[in-house]
Amino acid sequence: MSTLHIFSKPLSYYNTDQLVNLIQVTDQVLLLSDACFAIRQFRQLSTHLLILADDAQSRGITISEPDHSLNYDDFVALTLATSHSITW
Repeated sequence: MSTLHIFSKPLSYYNTDQLVNLIQVTDQVLLLSDACFAIRQFRQLSTHLLILADDAQSRGITISEPDHSLNYDDFVALTLATSHSITW
């Protein structure tokens, strides 16, 4: 089973070297709040990012392929579908 990694701050806030070693290719990476501003930087952790649609919209961020937007119902379903979730 995969792990859901939830980020709410830009990547510069975190220890990137540690994250690269912890996030597996099968894991999901979800961006919330101000983490939405750092889509390009988070790309080093995952080639496929999930972004909370309301947070991206409120920040004027357009979501394009290969990324996917989620609404709150999708977010809840995703947390239930993964074996673990980590909020960074």
